[in-house]
Amino acid sequence: MRVSNILVEESLHYTQDKPDFSVREDEIYALNDIAEYCRNQYVNEKISYHDDILWYIEVEYGVRLVDWLYGSRDGGGDECWRMLLEILDKSCTSYDDTVSFEHPIYISLGEFDGTAADKEEYLEKRRGYLSLCQTVEEYDRFMRSCFINSAFAKDIISEMSHIKDFSLCAEEITKCLSVLNDEAVDLYNKYHNNLKEAMNILSAKLLACSPDPGNSGKLNFVFAYEDQVNGKTVDRTKVINCSPHLKLIRRDSNLRIYFYWCDKDIDNGTKVLIGRIGRHPYR
Repeated sequence: MRVSNILVEESLHYTQDKPDFSVREDEIYALNDIAEYCRNQYVNEKISYHDDILWYIEVEYGVRLVDWLYGSRDGGGDECWRMLLEILDKSCTSYDDTVSFEHPIYISLGEFDGTAADKEEYLEKRRGYLSLCQTVEEYDRFMRSCFINSAFAKDIISEMSHIKDFSLCAEEITKCLSVLNDEAVDLYNKYHNNLKEAMNILSAKLLACSPDPGNSGKLNFVFAYEDQVNGKTVDRTKVINCSPHLKLIRRDSNLRIYFYWCDKDIDNGTKVLIGRIGRHPYR
């Protein structure tokens, strides 16, 4: 699956409440957050705009975007100007009426009906498409772009392939991975001396989170990462014990997500480590 990121050009039009960009700085920052996400190496997607529409949108009374960006301008500070230029230059691409889109995510400057105006709303829509994946293979190809703060074990798909009726579980898996991706590292940094409290917080948000010390020896998973040696990038692997786990679907279910909070060698400890999605590895 691949989504289409589409800018709603009309959202840049001035209104009575928003007569120029000087009052839209927060909205531009929010749009930039989405643009930076799309530029991430695990996503690498563009935001599309209609070439015959965008440049001629009036962003102030009588002032078109093209004139505001490249001519004289009164409304909006230099930071707004610089940021919009960067978004359009680094994150956007034009299209015309011959292009059709599948799996669209509509993106706007500020609140606009049916669109994503900030990264949180954007991720909700992106992960919504992930939840609709019908096969493990499709889910595996798309999930990394939805969870860029997560590192997945090398053979993560091998166990996922055994999940019966995977399409019925995809939404639950996405919900759990979303919480881990967005919160696990921060929880570890705050509660690393009391990880039971961190697991209690996850349990309150999800079905259940607990350790599995009795089977710790069977919960080792291999992660790939890059290391810098004498100015060169070296591919390495590391075995990580992923004892904490989230239960999926039901408390007595055989489906779980095994993870560990983070590891200093893997992306400098900035990513939660997902070791296994599926059955108990010891039964």
